Amino acid sequence: MKISTRIISVVAILIIIFNMTLIDFSNFFSDNNTIALVTIIAGLCCLVIIRILVLTNKIKNYNKEK
Repeated sequence: MKISTRIISVVAILIIIFNMTLIDFSNFFSDNNTIALVTIIAGLCCLVIIRILVLTNKIKNYNKEK
């Protein structure tokens, strides 16, 4: 589980970085920028969901120890 969450996190970060390079600030409201911004938001959502998963696993393991 740890390895898969780390791999997914790294892939999400790479997607965010790649799409940040695709943003054209001179023509900000073009269709290409819309796609890049949506995928950046999707990558950030993926990171938040993975973080929630990690925290719930920590809480579950903490309750098992008691």
